Amino acid sequence: MVKPLWLAVLLASSSVVALTSCQDLAPDEHASSTPVLEGPYLGREPPGDVPEIFAPGIVSDVYWEHSGAVFTPDGQELFWSVAINEGRSPRVVVILHMRQENGLWTRPELAPFNRAAYNHINSISPDGKRLYFFSSSTEEPSRAWVVERSENGWGEPQPLRLNTIDNPDSVVNEVHEARNGNLYLSGPIEFMPDGRGIVRSRLVNGKYQGYESLGEHVNSPHSDRFPNHSPTVDPDETFVIFASNRPGGFGEYDLYISYRQTERTWGPAINLGPKINTLGTSSSWPQLSPDGEFLFYVAMSRPLTGFSPDDYTYEELAEIQQSIMNGWGNIYWVSTSFVDTLRPADFE
Repeated sequence: MVKPLWLAVLLASSSVVALTSCQDLAPDEHASSTPVLEGPYLGREPPGDVPEIFAPGIVSDVYWEHSGAVFTPDGQELFWSVAINEGRSPRVVVILHMRQENGLWTRPELAPFNRAAYNHINSISPDGKRLYFFSSSTEEPSRAWVVERSENGWGEPQPLRLNTIDNPDSVVNEVHEARNGNLYLSGPIEFMPDGRGIVRSRLVNGKYQGYESLGEHVNSPHSDRFPNHSPTVDPDETFVIFASNRPGGFGEYDLYISYRQTERTWGPAINLGPKINTLGTSSSWPQLSPDGEFLFYVAMSRPLTGFSPDDYTYEELAEIQQSIMNGWGNIYWVSTSFVDTLRPADFE
């Protein structure tokens, strides 16, 4: 059987898939000298209101992390996406997976449902029964998928009912499910640039309804192909956090929060502030922890901004390139104490 081009690239880069982080991971019977990872969040010390890189050298590595950290509600499994050959063709982005076995975290491995060259983990439903991701390649159309969880583990991916198969003009991504089953996602909005923005599809009597824009405060129309994207909603739909490059931010893309005012209206978008949005030149892919205590997201830095060859030796440049601060995105996490701090006084 001929392997897809993206898979051939991945296998040819087996040392990449192994990840340099493997030297820091939990041991098995063949590597008893490596550190043990156990406990909630891989045993990491929780952050305060200043963001910290999540699991450096384990999850956040020298490659471009391409999603926030997505944990199952019981905290026993972790998924995230990583671009292993950014800047090359074909571009390969895969979903990685870790889980707890006998109290210890396993090494990262490819999730069983990677389908194409580009695989972006979106979220897991609050009840832990559904996992959402997006795939795209030159060999099959872009589409969103849902994977059902059973007693035997994760099943086979099925096309999401709100996707390109059912609605040819609506490519959707960044799917997040609220506790009542409503879906929040990046999807079609006619008045937005490129016809895309942040929308909701309500679950009514077991059927998903048409897309609803989250309104002008969230979907600020300005000149960019994707001016507002990557929504994550708290399970009770009291607020949504998303990425936007609207005027007035700190970087190329900043994270914003909007609080729901009524059933179908959302309040002004509030910037999460300089502690979160000045880590690098761009912040994206927000993801709430299952208990709502932490926000995971990806921030990109630019270590060689204003580069002058007189400022570095070759060895220093090589060291930067081989470090996790080489300019590709890293996963950060931070306390969600800002949710109460930024909440408008008249919010009920």
